[in-house]
Amino acid sequence: MKIDTSRRFCTCTDGAGSGPLAVMVTGMLAGALLFAAPARAAEDMYRQEGATIRLVALAPDGVGNVHGALSIELEPGWKTYWIAPGPVGLAPRLDFSGSTDLSDPSVDYPPPIRFAEGNDESVGYAEPTAFAISAKAAPGATPTLRLSAFLGICRELCVPVQVQLAAEPTDSLSDRALVRRAQATLPEDGGAPPPSLRWNHDRSALVMDADTTGSPLADVFVSAGDGWSFGRPTAVGNSGRALSLPVLARPAPGAELGPVNILLTRADSAQQFRAVTIPPR
Repeated sequence: MKIDTSRRFCTCTDGAGSGPLAVMVTGMLAGALLFAAPARAAEDMYRQEGATIRLVALAPDGVGNVHGALSIELEPGWKTYWIAPGPVGLAPRLDFSGSTDLSDPSVDYPPPIRFAEGNDESVGYAEPTAFAISAKAAPGATPTLRLSAFLGICRELCVPVQVQLAAEPTDSLSDRALVRRAQATLPEDGGAPPPSLRWNHDRSALVMDADTTGSPLADVFVSAGDGWSFGRPTAVGNSGRALSLPVLARPAPGAELGPVNILLTRADSAQQFRAVTIPPR
């Protein structure tokens, strides 16, 4: 199964004047990786400047569930991206189709942060992070989790990484601790009812009715599929309850927006609401 979340390349600039060079270098690197890079033998760990990437999988539990993690140990000053990375970011592309005796792989991501890239803003991670993986093992089989990953690992310039990793299920205590850490950072399931979303008058932003119970909202992130990007929420109206989520990019003029995932973060928690529908305007 292939989990393909984006085809955009990041500019990954940190200072004025570096944008055009960053775009050129990023495009050249991405092209080389996608079309000319020699295939690497699959191992469970890959190191490069800025990051160490590791894949782990635990032995199947009593009903065949396999839990794992993709660990990205970022060095200070480096960053990588969330599934909705903003107009200049590069979302992770994760392909598990090479796995054996495993089905229904899925990936869950911890809450991201926003960071500046030149005049733009991206969404991702600026500290070590891990994505939680789950799959189902075939009865009686000895499965292997194989991943072909394409990630943006960035500092002043971006270094797109294409790497193949493989992990045999293990009962290692250190691997169990890594998977537990990945799972512990995930947002809670928001359940029902989801936040109320609607278009504003000219479809330039989504308007969300904020939940005023509990601690104040720190941020709102929208994942809407390839080509869509939404910016930082701002309060609108006099009630203090409505938030505007501006559209920064869309796949095409007039493109229709399907169900979206909404991630609400607070100082002490995060909640995710999946497949939230927006009434047509």
